Amino acid sequence: MPPIREQAVERIRRDHEYMIELAQRIRDLCTQVKDRDSCNACQPSRRQVCHGDIDHLLRTFVEATQKHHVIESLLMENGVPQAHRLAHRRAHSSLTSQIKATRVLFSADGNCLMAIRGIDDVIAGMVAHFEEYDRQLEGYLGVPT
Repeated sequence: MPPIREQAVERIRRDHEYMIELAQRIRDLCTQVKDRDSCNACQPSRRQVCHGDIDHLLRTFVEATQKHHVIESLLMENGVPQAHRLAHRRAHSSLTSQIKATRVLFSADGNCLMAIRGIDDVIAGMVAHFEEYDRQLEGYLGVPT
């Protein structure tokens, strides 16, 4: 396999680790997520810090995910069956929509706990996507998984 494809697959894997890390950082921001329904019980100064942290991490997460999807789409242009490309791109779109929906909901009501709970679903969707689509992509690129 050409070294460029090996490097590309390594990049994909690093991106996956980074995206999961970002999602976990969002999820780990609040230790009260199981005990509360909203941030109203927290001190205002704490809510402000949490809100800023989650807003920043969600923005970073959306950008990293979109950038990653573009890179994967470019890699799929050569040597990847059209059926896989189309399904993979639809899966990207669905995952991006799920992440953006979490961000939009957070922006609308500012409830950090709802954003954190939404991230759990996003993590599950990402892991399933990596297993279902990205392992196949690595195979098409000629890298044993």
